[in-house]
Amino acid sequence: MSPTPRSLPDGFAAYKWTATAQDVARRRGLDPTAVIRFDANVPPLPGVPRIPVGESFARLNEYPPGGYRELHAAAAAYVAADPAQIVLGAGSDSLIQMIARTYLGAGRRTAIVDLPTYSLYGIAAQIEGAEVVGCSLEDAPEAAAAVIWICNPHNPLGSVYPCEEIVALAKRRPDALVVIDEAYVEYGAETMVPYLDEAPNCVVLRTLSKAFGFAALRVGYAVCAPEVATELRKRSEPAPISAPSARIAAAALLDPRLDVEETVLERGRVRDALLAAGFDCPSSAGNFLLLRVEDADALAEELESKGLVLRRYPNGLRFTVRLPAENDRLLEALGVVAAPSARRTGLVIRTTAETSVRVLLALDGQGRARIDTGVGFLDHLLTLFAFHGRIDLEILAGGDLQVDEHHTVEDVLATLGEALAQALAARTGLSRYGSATVPMDEARGTAAIDLGSRPHAEVSLAFTGERVGGLALSLLPHALERFAMQGRFTLHVEASGTDDHHVAEAAFKALGRALADACASAGTQAITSTKGEA
Repeated sequence: MSPTPRSLPDGFAAYKWTATAQDVARRRGLDPTAVIRFDANVPPLPGVPRIPVGESFARLNEYPPGGYRELHAAAAAYVAADPAQIVLGAGSDSLIQMIARTYLGAGRRTAIVDLPTYSLYGIAAQIEGAEVVGCSLEDAPEAAAAVIWICNPHNPLGSVYPCEEIVALAKRRPDALVVIDEAYVEYGAETMVPYLDEAPNCVVLRTLSKAFGFAALRVGYAVCAPEVATELRKRSEPAPISAPSARIAAAALLDPRLDVEETVLERGRVRDALLAAGFDCPSSAGNFLLLRVEDADALAEELESKGLVLRRYPNGLRFTVRLPAENDRLLEALGVVAAPSARRTGLVIRTTAETSVRVLLALDGQGRARIDTGVGFLDHLLTLFAFHGRIDLEILAGGDLQVDEHHTVEDVLATLGEALAQALAARTGLSRYGSATVPMDEARGTAAIDLGSRPHAEVSLAFTGERVGGLALSLLPHALERFAMQGRFTLHVEASGTDDHHVAEAAFKALGRALADACASAGTQAITSTKGEA
C-alpha cells in the first residue's frame, strides 16, 4: 500500500498542457502541416545559440559548474543588477514554485492581480496549502496576502502596470512579497529592477522562453534583494539548469539578438487591421493580442477547424503575433484584410495525394531554420541554404517515404519556390541578380540567380554515386528546377568534386548566397531591366 499524499484543496486543477499540433490535426481531420499554433506565446522561430555547444554535450557525464557563475554574471549584466541578486531556475515556472515553497503554506493567503492570468501562480500556492484570492492592483493592499502576483505586461490582457504604482503597493504592504512576472517585458514595458532598492520586498521574474526564443532550454531567473535571494536559494535544487542550457543562455544574455522591434511593428499592423474591421482588440505590450468576442469558444472552434489554434479565455481569444504571412492567414480567416507588411515573408501549405508540406519563409532573417522533411540529408542541405541565404525558414513535410523520397524532395522544393515568390511579391527594389562560388574542400559550387520573373533553370551537379544517406542524388537537379519554376526566377547551378556530400553542400551554400545578393535592396523601386519590364 502506498503512502497517503498530502491533500489538495477542493477544486484544485493541475496545470494542463494544450493539445499538440498532431492532436489538433487528428481531432480536426487535418494534416499536421496545416496546423499553426498561435497559442504558445513563443517566437515563430528559435533563438540561435551564439556559442558552439559541442563542448557541453561532450561532458554530459558531469554536473553543471557549481554556482553557475557565468550565468549569474550574464543575467545580472543584462538587467543591470548585482549577481548576488540573481536566483536561477528551470524557467520562471520553477521560480514560481520556489517562491510559493518559501513564503506560502497552510494558513497563508496569496493574491493574484487581475484574474484570469497565468494559472501556475495559483497552482503553486494551492500545492503549498495557501488560500488563493483574486484582486485588482488597487485592491491588492487590502488582500492580507503573504505573496502578491502581478504579471506585467499582463497575460492575456497585454496591459501594463506603472512601476510607480507597484512600488506604492510594495511600500503599503512591506510584510508581503510582491512578485512581478516580466516574461514579456522586452516587448514594451518598463522593468521593476531599478526600483528594487526602493522596494526590497519585490521580486522580478524573467525568462529566456519568450523574446529570446529558448523555451526548450528551460532557463529563468529572479532578480531581488540579496536577503530574499538567499532565502530562495536555500529552497532551490542544487543544479536546476543543465550545463548546455546554462552556456547558451549566458551567451544570449551577454549578446542579445532579439526580434522585438519586428514583432512590435507586426503587432501594430495586425491590431490596426482588426480595429478597422470592427473587432475589440485592446493594445498590448506583449508578443500577443487579445481578441474580445462574445462567443469565444465558438470562434475558437471555427478557427481550429481551419488549423488555427488560439488560446481561449473567458474574456476572449489570445493569439501570438507570428510572422506576417502567418498572421495574414489568421486575419483572412477572420474576414480581415491588413495593410501589407514591410517584412518579406511567405507561407505556403501544399497538399497532394503523396505529400503535405508547409513552408514559412522570411527573407530578411538571421539564417534560422527548423526543417523536418523526413529526409535527413535534405534537411541538412536546406539548413545550409537558409543559413547562407540569411533566410529564416521553417519547413514541415510528410510524404510517402515508405515508397521512396521522390515526391517529398520534389514537392518540398516546389513549395519553397512558391513561398519565395510570395515573399518577393511585386519584386520592387531588388538587386535582382546574385551569384556566388563556394568551395567545400575538394568540391566547388557556383550559383547565379535572376529574380526578374523569367522561370528557367540550368542545373549541373556532378555526382559520382547514387545516394547520400536517405537521399537519392539524382532527385536534386529536377527538384532545383522545380524551385526555380515555382519561384519564377532564372537559376544556374553547377557543382563538382570527388565527395558527393561536399558537392551537394557546395551547391546549396552557393544557392543561398546568390539568393541573398539577388534579394538585397537596390535602393530603387524598380527591377533593373534593359527591356523596361521585369
